[in-house]
Amino acid sequence: MNLRRSLKALSGASVLAAALALAPAAHADAPATGAGEVRSAAGWPQVYIWASDVNVRHDPADADCVFYPSRASCPTVVAKVSRLTVSAHCQRQGETIHDAGYSNKWWTLVETPAGKIGWVNNIYIKGGEKIAGVPDCNW
Repeated sequence: MNLRRSLKALSGASVLAAALALAPAAHADAPATGAGEVRSAAGWPQVYIWASDVNVRHDPADADCVFYPSRASCPTVVAKVSRLTVSAHCQRQGETIHDAGYSNKWWTLVETPAGKIGWVNNIYIKGGEKIAGVPDCNW
């Protein structure tokens, strides 16, 4: 691995780790936040992936995956999920995905029940182009 790729890997992994560490603390006594928004035990909004065999993508060795989610910058599929509720950490714009007559440029950083963390394009998440109740990624 060359020096540039090493620095990108370090910065990407560091940014993701720092972002997740600085996230709101868990509130075990408050699973919902009003207006029907459901939160996980860790305090994250819950979203429903309605499609089957959806790729959860992440590449800790590439900072571009953290800052611009796409199939190219996040080539590693860390999980495949089907019709499942997951925790949503945040969402940001990335590669536009086209499927079944729909298009979406928003991606959500999710955590599966098995603890796998990665990006899913919002086209596969119930709730529209940008998911209400899921914060923007601020890094």
